This record gives sequence, structure tokens and C-alpha cells, in this order.
Amino acid sequence: MRSVPLHVSVDASHPAYQWAKAQSDAVDAMGHIGTHLDCYTAQPSRRVYELAVEIIDCANGMPTAEAIPLRDFTGKAVFLYTGVLHRFGYGGDDYARADTFLDETALEALLACSPSFILIDGCGIGAHGEVHKRFDRRCEELGCFVIENVLLDDETIRTIEGIRLVVDIDTPSTGKPCKVFALCR
Repeated sequence: MRSVPLHVSVDASHPAYQWAKAQSDAVDAMGHIGTHLDCYTAQPSRRVYELAVEIIDCANGMPTAEAIPLRDFTGKAVFLYTGVLHRFGYGGDDYARADTFLDETALEALLACSPSFILIDGCGIGAHGEVHKRFDRRCEELGCFVIENVLLDDETIRTIEGIRLVVDIDTPSTGKPCKVFALCR
């Protein structure tokens, strides 16, 4: 099995890095750039996870509650694959404006399947601002965590069998930087 990195790293010259450094709480903002996991009320108990992955194709739009596969995702990661990060790159205006957001009923349908992690190749599963935070907190209530800005492409999606997550749970930010690796056949 080969390991393919799916995380976005941001160096000091990237506009997202510059944005974070300019924030009044730059320490917290720095945790919310690149591939990261939001932790507002809870955080994962371990640094490293290896999980089976389920892919939900969202390239033609985010799923409704009725379109969420009604399967048991306990102990698995669910990847909402939109293609947005691959198409637009990380951090630009087109990326930020892309609609990669679930509605509340779709979120609840997904959470009813009990995933451990939800990954997305976009800037979150809830619309920017308070909805984004509310959706992340709702996931945390159920022991599920959302990882944003994960780079997946059409080639990797055909061979992925699992993922390996490495989470920096020690960072003082509510955004915990992550490294995500596809485990591919």
C-alpha cells in the first residue's frame, strides 16, 4: 500500500499565512490555515489515526439529507469530495466562494451514520462564520471532527482505501494542523 500526502502546507509567503499573521489573535488564526481540524469544544484523543474511508462524490453539488448513504460509518472517515481545492488551489477567491457547505438536515443525516471524521476539500462543511462553528461544534458533540482543506484528486480517489491522520493536538489554537495521507492500493 502506498501513502499519498493530501495535506496543504502554507509557507510564510502564502496569502493565507499573511492573513493569519495580521489577525488580532494570530496564534489562533495560524491554526486555521492549510489542512486543519477545528476543535471548539473537544479534540481528538490521539495524535495518529488510521481509518477506512468512505467517499461521497460532491463534484456536482453538496448532498441533500436524502442523498447521504444510510450506512454505518462508525470508526471511519467520510470524505466529501467536491474537487474545489484541486480545481482552484488553496486560498484564492474562487476557492473561498465555492459552495462546499451542507445544510443542517444533510449534516444530521451524515452524523446519524456515526463517522469519526469528516474530511472536505473545501473551507468547511458549514457556511462561513457562525454556521461554520456551529456545525463543527455539533460534530464534536457526537465525537466526530471536521478536517478542512484536504487535497484529493480524481486519480487518488480511484485507489484510496484508507487514510492516516496526524493531528497536532498540542497547538494552542482551536485549529489543529493536520497531515493527511491517503493509503492507496
